Amino acid sequence: MSETVATRRPPADFVETPHPPVAGPAKLVSRVEEVVIDRPFAHVVQAVEAMPLSARHPAAAGLPGVADTLPLTPDGFGPVGGRHLVFLTDDTTVTEQVLVNSRTDADWRFRYVVWGYTTPAAKPLRYGLGDFHYSAQGDKTRLVWTYSFELKPDAFPGFLGVGLGGFLLKLAFLNGPYGTWMRAGLAAIKRGAEAA
Repeated sequence: MSETVATRRPPADFVETPHPPVAGPAKLVSRVEEVVIDRPFAHVVQAVEAMPLSARHPAAAGLPGVADTLPLTPDGFGPVGGRHLVFLTDDTTVTEQVLVNSRTDADWRFRYVVWGYTTPAAKPLRYGLGDFHYSAQGDKTRLVWTYSFELKPDAFPGFLGVGLGGFLLKLAFLNGPYGTWMRAGLAAIKRGAEAA
């Protein structure tokens, strides 16, 4: 995944911490969006790797997009264990780390964990898990993006438990603004890959 050369520095109060332990699916609340890109798999992979994160994740539905990134590990954000600080368009930040980056000639899975949110919209979230799965579909490529969250157990709606708290998060956030934000990201990736 391409990384921009950051011109920014971490906020004065930024402290680099390990990512939270990742829970199993039973503790997560998820949303799945997908798109078909009208280009072959190899073309899409090359185009996506050349596309900066800011081009793939615009602001949408009142949620910030990516403005810039700052590598926190020597090899950047691509290899497993790689992490970076992401500057969002509302002047807040998150930290991301690669968990899986596996590719064959017809399949690419890129999974990452997100934590340390400073944006107010993420107050109830302990962390997020993003999972991009690209797969060859003849002369096209299917991209499935799954985003999952673990709620903070001491904040609303997390203190209501995964069942009710997760239902409320889906109702108010994942099925509304966040779903729109994810679709805007997929549309940007599709446009960029098809134009490349």
